[in-house]
Amino acid sequence: MAILLKTILKNQTLFKTLLKPQFVSPLIVSRNFTSEEAHKKPLSVFFEEAVGLRPKSETSEIEEEEGNELKRKLLELERKLIELKKSEPVRKKKHKGKVLISEKTEQNEKRNNLYKLFKGDEEKEMKKHSREKEDVIRVYKELPIEMVSFVRLLHKEGYLNKANFITGEKLDMGNLDEEYARTFVKFAAERFGKDYQEIAKWLSGSDLKKIVLFGCPSLEKRAVFAAKTLRNFFDIHENNVCEKCVLKEKCKFPNQSVWDGKTKHLHLSVVMKVITLYPLDLAHPKLQVPQEVQDSVSRLLMEIQNLSRTICTPLA
Repeated sequence: MAILLKTILKNQTLFKTLLKPQFVSPLIVSRNFTSEEAHKKPLSVFFEEAVGLRPKSETSEIEEEEGNELKRKLLELERKLIELKKSEPVRKKKHKGKVLISEKTEQNEKRNNLYKLFKGDEEKEMKKHSREKEDVIRVYKELPIEMVSFVRLLHKEGYLNKANFITGEKLDMGNLDEEYARTFVKFAAERFGKDYQEIAKWLSGSDLKKIVLFGCPSLEKRAVFAAKTLRNFFDIHENNVCEKCVLKEKCKFPNQSVWDGKTKHLHLSVVMKVITLYPLDLAHPKLQVPQEVQDSVSRLLMEIQNLSRTICTPLA
């Protein structure tokens, strides 16, 4: 027992001597400190710093802070990697879904683009045709002699006074090469027919019947109804004319008769609506007008002019 106590006391005195601060030269301390800082610290220094018997050096605090900072960054990186690994399958699924959706949208866009492409080509083609129609300037045939003399009569009687294609008192036939001018002459001839209605009963029925048997001069409603009115006056059935007409496919009134008060009498204004379209070259371009029909038109125009000078005066 005594031996055991002695050993304990020896250990305590040894521990106290270790813990007891000793005087050391400052040069030695600085030299030892730099060497310890440059290399490794003794175990006793670490022990004393840990227990609190020695204050921690600045380098140890910096090292500890750097180590903690490094550990913190490593832990943060490790946590991010774990989160990325966990979220990676979900992200792939979402990505796959997005890929599928994007593929479908791309297919739809391609279809829409193709549709727009063909539709755009069709619209361009239609616009092109419309522009071509607008750009084409129709060249009208030269007026026959009978029509030239009839236009001069209209000008003399004042039916062309409001025409903007006539400058001054002189009539220039070169101004009648446009559609507007010829259409103006057509309406002027209709007004002439209303004023000179008395001429109608002296017209050649055979020539007029030959003209209306040929068909309608155009698909214009006014011209079609005028021709039907004349056929009704001569008791000509529409079926006999419409069946052989080259315009029946586009006509809106095939095989239809006209029933009104005008069919009981022959009106010169109705006659002028039909016969003037042929010499003015305003008839439908698909019509191949026979020479006998053209001759009948020319004879009727000359009859109208001659009768207007001799047997009647304009109606008031």
